[in-house]
Amino acid sequence: MSPRILPITLTVAAVLLRSTAARPQHVVTAGGDSIVLSAGADAGVRKGMTGKICAPETIGGQIVTNCSARFVVTSVTPDKSIARITKGERNVDSGALANFDKPLKREASRTAPPKSREPAPKIDESAAFLREADRAFRDGDYRGALERYENFLHTYPNHERADFAAERAYEARAKVAAISPPPPAPKSAVDEAAATAPVSTPVAAPTLAPPAAPPPPQVPPELRQADEQAAKAEHLFETGQLGEARASALAALRNDSTNARARSTLRAVQMKMVQSRLNNPTDVEVGDAGCYVADAGNNTIRLIKSDALMTIAGSGNQYGLNDGPASRARFNDPNGVAVARDGTVYVCDRYNATIRRISTEGTVTTLAGRAGMSGMGDGAASAARFNAPQRITIAADGTIYVADTGNHAVRKISPDGKVETIVASAANDRMDPVGLVLDADGNLLVADVWSHVIRRIEGSGRMSIAAGLPGINGSVDGPVGSARFNAPEGVAVDPEGAIYVADTANHTIRKIVNGVVSTVAGRAGIADAVDGSGPVARLNHPSGVRCDAQGRLWIADSGNHAIRLMTAGFVETVAGLPGDIGSNDGTN
Repeated sequence: MSPRILPITLTVAAVLLRSTAARPQHVVTAGGDSIVLSAGADAGVRKGMTGKICAPETIGGQIVTNCSARFVVTSVTPDKSIARITKGERNVDSGALANFDKPLKREASRTAPPKSREPAPKIDESAAFLREADRAFRDGDYRGALERYENFLHTYPNHERADFAAERAYEARAKVAAISPPPPAPKSAVDEAAATAPVSTPVAAPTLAPPAAPPPPQVPPELRQADEQAAKAEHLFETGQLGEARASALAALRNDSTNARARSTLRAVQMKMVQSRLNNPTDVEVGDAGCYVADAGNNTIRLIKSDALMTIAGSGNQYGLNDGPASRARFNDPNGVAVARDGTVYVCDRYNATIRRISTEGTVTTLAGRAGMSGMGDGAASAARFNAPQRITIAADGTIYVADTGNHAVRKISPDGKVETIVASAANDRMDPVGLVLDADGNLLVADVWSHVIRRIEGSGRMSIAAGLPGINGSVDGPVGSARFNAPEGVAVDPEGAIYVADTANHTIRKIVNGVVSTVAGRAGIADAVDGSGPVARLNHPSGVRCDAQGRLWIADSGNHAIRLMTAGFVETVAGLPGDIGSNDGTN
């Protein structure tokens, strides 16, 4: 399976983490669910002590601390401590700093006699802070909620619910901006005359009516409409009209992506209505029949057609290397899918180290490579060898391009079946190609996952960096040379020539237009499943992406086990139930 959980980038100059003993404890190594800290018994660490790894983040002009993982110490030596990460959804960089929940004590202090009386437990005021903020948000007092959330973040920057408070503060700030009163009206002519007349010239006081009370702030029509659509969605759901309820909830979210009622109704509809399930889908391709999906975790190729998901080759949860009729064919972690103009489907069968073909009649054959035999060899298709190929794309003339990831190379298969290498890694510039797409000029764009860049390969074979800086990860928008990505796995081009990138470890979708990179969906470092626009939308390790003729972007949202669709900046779930793994065909 393709890499999913990746290290979090910490800005070294901005790391402000410390233990309560004012002694930063560095992470020496990190792997799996365990980390090794530089703190040990000599520093006062004891088995059972807990803490967290945190990093600062700027929200609304203020720096708040974002805690990524908690840990509990399970083993202690004099100089180092083994700690187990209790929330393993994120890895930890070596060199990061650990923040213990309890102060570290010197060895000498451990021999001091115990105090005669235990101090009274400190009252946890943080819960009260959040309760008041939540109550204000629910009551529509968004200014009051924003003030309370920001006070909470300032007072408790390391709190385990700081991420939640930051998200709510963002939503409250958007609400406040939307309902702010208009600027004051310009002064009347009489007021202007009085203000500009010389002191020696008396100005007659006009007879004016008593000043009227200022009008209440006007709620923007889109927010009012969103509330009406959310209420309609709730009514339709209660009466069993699930399809209409989903449409109304989505309409409400298009007008106001922060509408909590619409979001709640949409999730309830999905739980009742959606039958389709996926398991770690890694790539998508759009053809005349619909959207094809490489459902890697299920070892199948799926098709989204007419609001339903169907399996067209392979069998869920069964891996193998069989050719033959689609229902009896077997794959082993199919990671990439592409469709030729005649409807033939091509598959990167990753762990079989082969390129497979599904005919329009539904028969699966091996086009290139030999199942189970990894290697690096050009030549006739049956004699060629690949090593964990992950993505594939097809040119108009039928030439197939393959991201041969395990060989750190990009290969091509000519229409007559000959395999050749067009670009391989240089000694001083290792390449780990994953996503592939051809632009309008015939250049091949490559998402280089571990170099954190987008590469461009010209027809002559000359390779250059299209965006990012090799070996430097992050999440920075701006000119392509200054932009930063974090393990991108997918790349697509829309009919207008804009480039989209699945910035996998950042959980975002990025866009490159006129040499400038911007984030168009999701928020860096936050993995979730939320339908909405721009920074309100949430994804979880988006992998493969592809644009259709209408300019819509199809997204294999691997970590959510779902297929998402972005239309005019709005992201919605079109197949699978986010967070629920399975292999079922059925309605979406």
